[in-house]
Amino acid sequence: MLAHQRHDEILRQVNQNGSVRVTDLVTLLDVSEMTVRRDIRVLAEKGLLERVHGGAVRLEVEPGRANLPASAPSGEEKLLAQAALETIRPGSSVFIGGGGCGSILAKLITESEFFSSLTVATNFLPVAKILDDAQQKQRDNGTVPAQIIIFGGQPENYENLGSLTLANAANFYFHSVFIEAEGIDKETGLSCENLDKAALERVLVRNCEFATVMVPTRSWGRTALNVVCPLKQLSRVVSATEPPTEIAEALTQAQIMLDLREP
Repeated sequence: MLAHQRHDEILRQVNQNGSVRVTDLVTLLDVSEMTVRRDIRVLAEKGLLERVHGGAVRLEVEPGRANLPASAPSGEEKLLAQAALETIRPGSSVFIGGGGCGSILAKLITESEFFSSLTVATNFLPVAKILDDAQQKQRDNGTVPAQIIIFGGQPENYENLGSLTLANAANFYFHSVFIEAEGIDKETGLSCENLDKAALERVLVRNCEFATVMVPTRSWGRTALNVVCPLKQLSRVVSATEPPTEIAEALTQAQIMLDLREP
């Protein structure tokens, strides 16, 4: 099979199924894993699909916009990600959720001295790409690579969600889970807009030793559509701004660590 024929089939599989694994393409195309990875890299560079750890996913962007750069991270996101990084213990297992804070945290992790010792999981495709690229560089340099785990599922707004994602999450117990809050309030606790995302975060908070929530200023005192968990189930809250008094008192009463980082 010629290269352009392989590329057409890879794109057909990705667009039809939403995602495809390298191992499946090796069998389908009857070529080596190296050839499949090279084909995926070529197609990703052309903006025709998104390359992730272990395969590729369909681009969920408007035609012609695949190569636009991501928006620049805010100073607040950088502060929260740096604070989260400082809580990670070498040799531990961590999960990084969706959002700008998570993307920056993933980048910081890959630049850390202890990256190779970690097991890092995610369902957020931009984070998956950051981790996959860094892991490949480790292999190219002859360094022992970090263990990367990408949760499967149905891509939605760059996150894999749904029953498969929940099944993946249920099989793990992480040392640290990092979630960016969409809403956090005294009465409703942690919340988010997407039902499937709320279900995933609920499992992750339950299946970890430390649940750290990174709270942008806009999320304080806000209640999103779907409740994830009460405040008492969280371990640590990181923010660049003081929470409203009633939330601060609730965090203190629940013995939740509050880490404030001034800009």
